[in-house]
Amino acid sequence: MTEHVITYILLLGIIIALGHLFQKSTIPLSLMLVIFGMVLSFVPWIPTVEIDPELILNVFLPLLIYQISAFSSWRDIRKQILPIASLSIGHVVFITVLVACVIHTLIPQMGWPLAFVLGAIISPPDDVAIVSICEKIRIPERIFNILEGEGMFNDAAALILFRVALAAAITHTFYFMHALSAFLMIIVGETLYGYLIGTLIGKIRLKIKNTILHMIAGMITPFIAYIPVVMLGGTGVLATAIVGFLIGNKYSVRFTPEYRIIGMAIWPALAFAIEGIIFLLVGLDLHNIYLHISLISAEKLVLYVSSIVATVVLGRFIWVFGSTLLFPKIFFPHHDKTKYRNAFLISWAGMRGGISLAAALAIPTLYFQIEGVDLRDLLIFLVLSIIIVTLVIQGLTLPFLLRKFGLDVIGEKEKYDEHLAELHARVQMIGTVLEWLQQYKNEIGHEKKFVEEVDLHLHEYEILLKKYKKRIAAHDKKEQVFHDERREVRASTSLLMQIIKVEKKELLHLWRQEKISLRTRNKLLAVLDHHMQRFSI
Repeated sequence: MTEHVITYILLLGIIIALGHLFQKSTIPLSLMLVIFGMVLSFVPWIPTVEIDPELILNVFLPLLIYQISAFSSWRDIRKQILPIASLSIGHVVFITVLVACVIHTLIPQMGWPLAFVLGAIISPPDDVAIVSICEKIRIPERIFNILEGEGMFNDAAALILFRVALAAAITHTFYFMHALSAFLMIIVGETLYGYLIGTLIGKIRLKIKNTILHMIAGMITPFIAYIPVVMLGGTGVLATAIVGFLIGNKYSVRFTPEYRIIGMAIWPALAFAIEGIIFLLVGLDLHNIYLHISLISAEKLVLYVSSIVATVVLGRFIWVFGSTLLFPKIFFPHHDKTKYRNAFLISWAGMRGGISLAAALAIPTLYFQIEGVDLRDLLIFLVLSIIIVTLVIQGLTLPFLLRKFGLDVIGEKEKYDEHLAELHARVQMIGTVLEWLQQYKNEIGHEKKFVEEVDLHLHEYEILLKKYKKRIAAHDKKEQVFHDERREVRASTSLLMQIIKVEKKELLHLWRQEKISLRTRNKLLAVLDHHMQRFSI
């Protein structure tokens, strides 16, 4: 137990070090972690790190699915529900069948059920990989919503297929109608359960006003959604995602402000740590798994891996472009001039991740060998190799393709528009406050004490209104990137920074002189932090 704790502490330390070292790099940190883990795995004195599939599937996966869905817009996902459904279900089934056919041709002694097991494992692109890579590159919002939605929901379809195929491999029996009915029942059942339990949890959490208790309730929410479904034979993925959408989109606006502030800091940090650990473990496990299958010649292993990688990559292109040509309204509007470039981007963004490896590790011992190698070890090696190849090749080339197709310009334009919309929203909010304050001032009449307070707030918000109107005016009509305007913003906030710095210095001086308590110091520090956040974009 102690060794595992030390191992994960060391992994987190590596994540912090690499994250700090490459924070300005355009290369996604997830790729750096995979590559660094691969290098470490071949260092003789580095101990073997075993990946615990139960930890990834039953702890990491529900936390990540919940975090991503709770911080995603259901309104935006719903607008892209047709392409998301096409990729999450149709594409998963299509790739599963393709890979099964290819691997059965290459290794016929594996048998059809295990060929379908491998196909189901590597059929879904990983939401963790997609989101972490897209953090460093700005892709068009619509494409990101499709990829993010696919990544959240495709695990459910893949895990259902995986369990059906594994059961067929173990029992040597398979009934198509039974498998289809089980597939549909799980999807419908998880959807209903997710909606009901999400509504119940949301209403209960509305009554919790203690921030610490609310944070604990938030941490156990994904497991309440996930574990009961898994125990009943489902995947838990769909139910957890629906609960996350309900909590994040419907109920969180009515939670206490203190909880929202803490949650906005803790959940992304937790997800970042889990993602980093998964990517590091993927790289670290390469050498150890390779030792188990070293009796098979390198030429055959290269043939197996390259054939399967080509199948999943080309198969995704066939599915996306085929859907775009046959059913153009599903993926892109007719008037979209960039639809084929977008289709290429969606096709290329098919990186596999640690969830596939965890599923492979969950395969029980098969007591069957190919060329003296346990079949389970061979399956794990193939899955791990495909994850690494797709992550490195597709992940590293995505920024280049974005620039080549000019889609980065669209992303920057959307970034510009989003920033401008934020400024307009702030102006409208401030204008509403000023109207209300003026009305309130008229209502209270000549009560000097209250009038003076209202006048102070009126003056403060008038200054804010001028500030944001000036920023809007700084945006030119050509919708160019707003680097110059941002430099102006930094210059205008520098005075406020200096003022807060002076206040903070005096506050710490009072603390050192023991004129205030630690509680008072932290409370006033929080006030300064909120003041800075309030006056800045």
